[in-house]
Amino acid sequence: MPVRLRGASLDAAALSTACAYVGPHSRYANPFTAGMRSPLGSPMDGAEAVGLFAATLRGPVGSLYAARFARALHWLDLMCTCPLDAPCHADVLLHLANESGDATALRTTDLLEGPPMSHPIMFAAAKHLTTAEERRKAAREAAFRTWGPRSITAASKYARILLGDAAVTLDWEVLGLLSFEEHLQAFASLDTTGGQHLELYYTDQGGTERLSLRISCVSCPSQHVYDVTSLEQLGQLLSQTPAWSDIAPREGGNL
Repeated sequence: MPVRLRGASLDAAALSTACAYVGPHSRYANPFTAGMRSPLGSPMDGAEAVGLFAATLRGPVGSLYAARFARALHWLDLMCTCPLDAPCHADVLLHLANESGDATALRTTDLLEGPPMSHPIMFAAAKHLTTAEERRKAAREAAFRTWGPRSITAASKYARILLGDAAVTLDWEVLGLLSFEEHLQAFASLDTTGGQHLELYYTDQGGTERLSLRISCVSCPSQHVYDVTSLEQLGQLLSQTPAWSDIAPREGGNL
């Protein structure tokens, strides 16, 4: 009965044609190694790597290779670099190639116990999806943590572009937390007078920035929003509010 030996490919070649090297870098090598992550995501030990090799040979693609391996390795000693007292895929190949007297008639489902392994591309796709989802989740969490500071920074910068140096006096605050973290928004309170609350509202949705004057009724749900494009235009909007009598540069609040 063929046996498993330990050695390198040169050792196998020096013995005789009755020995085949199946270790690393050979066509019969186990693609799964200890420390590699299993399809479930946890690191495998040596026995698990051998078990996965056996299960793969029971799969739809692996069974084709199993038949070829059985024919090519029938009645040969098999050499690998694994210690003889450690699990090794060469034992799987020995069992595969020599359990039946007719290697050409071997059926791996008869020789190797357990369910067949699904196609490797299925595990590759699942792993890729899981990794991509973890990466997107990390990006969303990072964006969520920085959403408030980014909103305030963007609002301050854009307001200064439109309103000039006077915009540095604005005290911006975040306006709640959004579920879509790339939509930045912040507000800065201006005044509450004559039953109206005035505030500047900044938003950046998809790279489109907007600054607005929002006028809300203190005692009712009424609200009006006007785009702000310059400091002068902001003054024109304020001239239509009760606040104008207090801030107008001319006596009486008349333009």
